[in-house]
This record gives sequence, C-alpha cells and structure tokens, in this order.
Amino acid sequence: MHETEQLLALQELDSAVDECGHRRARLPERQALADARKTVSDAEARLQRAEAKIAASTSRIEELEKLGAARTLKKERLEKQLKTVIAPREAEALMHEIATLDGERSVADDEELELMDTVEAAEAEGATATSSLDDGRSVVAAAEDALQAAAQSIDAEVADLQARRSALVATLPAAVVARFDAMRKQFGGVAISRIAAGRCGACHLDQSRATIEALRSSDGATAECEQCGRLLAA
Repeated sequence: MHETEQLLALQELDSAVDECGHRRARLPERQALADARKTVSDAEARLQRAEAKIAASTSRIEELEKLGAARTLKKERLEKQLKTVIAPREAEALMHEIATLDGERSVADDEELELMDTVEAAEAEGATATSSLDDGRSVVAAAEDALQAAAQSIDAEVADLQARRSALVATLPAAVVARFDAMRKQFGGVAISRIAAGRCGACHLDQSRATIEALRSSDGATAECEQCGRLLAA
C-alpha cells in the first residue's frame, strides 16, 4: 500500500473516532436521562412545596388553637364577672367584650377550616408527587443503565479503531505521522482528502489543471489543496 493510501486509511480511522465522539455526546439515551432527571426534579419541587404548605398551615392552626384556648378562658372569666356586676354600664361593657371574643372566635374558626382544607389538598399533592418521585427515580436508574450501555458500546468501537490506528501508524515514518497529526489539528480533523470531479474533497473548491494532472500522472503522489492547504490524493 502506497504511503498516500496509508494516510487516507489513517484519516478514515481518525474521522471514524471523531464521529464516535460526536455520537457519544449526542446519544438519545443522554437526552432520555436528562428528561428523567427533570421529571424527578419537578416532583421533588412539588413535594417540597406541598410539605411547606402543610408545615405553614399546621403551624398556623396550632397558633389559632392556642389563641382560641386563651379566648375561651377569658370569656369564662368575663361571664363569671358579668354575674357579679350590678351597674348596667359595666354589664354592657362586659357583654360587648364577650361579643367581640365570640366574633374573633368565629373568624378564627373559619380560618382554621380553610387551613385544614389547605392541608388536605397539600397532602394529596404530596402523595401524588411522592408517587411521581418513586416512578421517576426508577426511570432515572433505567436511563442511567441504558446510557452507560450505549456509551460503553461506542467506547468499545473507539478502542477497536484506535488499535487499528496504532497498527497503521507503526508502518509509517514518524515524521509523516507527525506532519499528518499537525495538519489534522490545523484543519479541523481532516488532513488529507481525495480529489473528486476536480475539487478538493474537504473544502470542495476547484483545483488547477496542473495539480490534477500531477496527481493523476504519479501513482501514490500527494499535493496540497490550492485553496485550503490540505493534502490531496487522486
């Protein structure tokens, strides 16, 4: 095999490795895992919101119950006091204060009922979120396994390509390989390309007749593309 053909084979192997890298980064299993993790994250957020509502509502209910107990004691004291007063004005003031306490108790009872409804709704939302969270974590675990398997398959493919590359590199002069590697780095991964229909196979621009004839007349010869500078082969 001519050196030019060896370089073309080396380019093919390197391009295949690059393609594996692109495929690995864009595996559909990777997006599936991201979607599954977002589902879990959303469920965790819903559960946290539900738990926060339950905690806040429960705390307020406890506060209202303490206030209600204090209000009851005060009402009992006022009612006892009312039984002992004689002056109409003092009795009227006590009755007004008792009525105020009853009004406050009614408002507090309404608020407590609303809070209990909030707790019930939040508990239902929390249960739904917990179920979604459990299911989502199972999906995440399966997605992680699928991604690992897909990535390992590509890694095995890359290992095989790199082994073939090493074997091919061993048959080429070190200086030739060094130049090839430098050009690959310079030209975005493509150091050599065949000429096709009078054009560079990499940049797709026309080549002069002299370059084309030189490549055709000498078996295994290379030339540099007049436009992009890459190596050309017939």
